[in-house]
Amino acid sequence: MECRTTTINDGRRSQRGATLAEYVIAVAVGSLLVAAVCAFSLFAGRSFAAYNAYMDLDLSNRRALDQMTRDFRSVLGLTNITDNSIIMLDVDGQPLTYIYDPTNMLLSRIKLAKTTVLLKNCDRLQFTMNMRNMSNGTFMFFPTTNVFECKAISVDWACTRTFLGVQTEDMPQTATIVIRNN
Repeated sequence: MECRTTTINDGRRSQRGATLAEYVIAVAVGSLLVAAVCAFSLFAGRSFAAYNAYMDLDLSNRRALDQMTRDFRSVLGLTNITDNSIIMLDVDGQPLTYIYDPTNMLLSRIKLAKTTVLLKNCDRLQFTMNMRNMSNGTFMFFPTTNVFECKAISVDWACTRTFLGVQTEDMPQTATIVIRNN
């Protein structure tokens, strides 16, 4: 910026420069710009955190479903089932147990005294027994209460994650797995 000394008609000298009002306006515009950048950064950060939570939920759901599918399809039969647990006879003749603990919100797989946690922060989980044949027109399996008639196992669950004080719930997951060796 160039400052020049000029002479006004009455002989006084004046200088050009920025006035206080110009500085106040510049500070206000700069503050608005900084506030907009901060708001966008906070929004983007929350979006990335939510995306990370959904990705984590999806990954844990896929891993749990893959493990259950592998196990349920290869078992020899079912020995006991409740709403929160299922005990099966594995292909090697050893018991295989899946237990849902609603107080700790965990789904665990127990085989040969080795416990593996499949799902964390699981709000609800339920096992149900089904026959192999389907009902007419609905493509749903007939439910059964007899362990010896069980040819398919349905699992229904939903998990949550909390980030930045906001709780994120994944879509409820439902799977019906047919026992092959039975």
